[in-house]
Amino acid sequence: MFESTTSLLRSALAAAALVALTGTGAALAQEYPELIVTLATDDNVFNPTTSSVFQLAEDFGYYDKHQVKVTFVGLDGSPLAAAALQSGDVDVAHISIDAAIRLTAGNDLPVRGFLSVGSGIPFLIASRSDITSLEELTGRSFAISDIGGLDHALTQAALRSFGIDDNAPSYVAIGPPSVRVQALAVGRVDATTVSFGTFAAVEDTPGLHILVPADVFASRAPAQPKFLVAREDTIEEKQEALQRFTNAIIDASRDFAANPEHWVEAAAAARPDLERDSIERTAEFNATLWCVNGCMRADTLQASVDFIYTNPDFNDVPAIELGDIVDYSFTDSALEAMGVVQTTGLDSRN
Repeated sequence: MFESTTSLLRSALAAAALVALTGTGAALAQEYPELIVTLATDDNVFNPTTSSVFQLAEDFGYYDKHQVKVTFVGLDGSPLAAAALQSGDVDVAHISIDAAIRLTAGNDLPVRGFLSVGSGIPFLIASRSDITSLEELTGRSFAISDIGGLDHALTQAALRSFGIDDNAPSYVAIGPPSVRVQALAVGRVDATTVSFGTFAAVEDTPGLHILVPADVFASRAPAQPKFLVAREDTIEEKQEALQRFTNAIIDASRDFAANPEHWVEAAAAARPDLERDSIERTAEFNATLWCVNGCMRADTLQASVDFIYTNPDFNDVPAIELGDIVDYSFTDSALEAMGVVQTTGLDSRN
């Protein structure tokens, strides 16, 4: 599944290693346990979703607080990130659950998802204004990150749920969300799937509109499509680093959920291209999506696994149990030490 990505993967990892070597700074002097993490995106643009917690946990000192050194490697999409995990070049990958299933069931590589940073789906489908229905996407250019990437898989799932051929659009793999939405804005493509916050950068562009709103998209896709994954051998070797990383991410997520103004100020500084009112509306949209308890509820994850196996592309993938790809111990330990936050929705522990 991942062999064709080898040369690109090696180039990306080599570049990341050079950055890591030239930017060690004081953190290495602390001799904290270290993790190499890929977020399945190769750009440095601040993503106005709950995934911004990875960057903000560093900016706000949460990795230092929990005494863990985290080096991020940029890779474009879940397929490359999964390949890096498979090869052992990274310790943790933020990948789609279907990619984790393929690694375990299809590639015989035991991996475990141990933490999520967003509950629900923040995606929407945006298009040229002359496209007024999903049926009219047939034959039109549709920007995706990569074949098999999360946005591609979820777009196909949403189309199938409406009874539309999931290969009706003409998919064009052009990279990260910021690139896709700008391609839409200048007319290079006819439609794309991006987050609510990413679309905010071009929402006032004449000739564009939201074809499938985020709330409708969320109702047509798995409730939790993505989590942080590590190989079983990495979990055994780097348990302390993974625990500290889990604690740091949950701690930071709680800060931004309880104090959205902190996130708004950080987003405004990182994305001067976005209007303040757009950032504030995005913060309101994100309010219920922060994983203040780690978003590792068995019922939600099981629903996502069940949904994935309804995809015709999984007809030949051996069926596995949810327990084969999750490890609850890290979020359980974090909640035991930090307490449970009372919340509603997919991250509730009531």
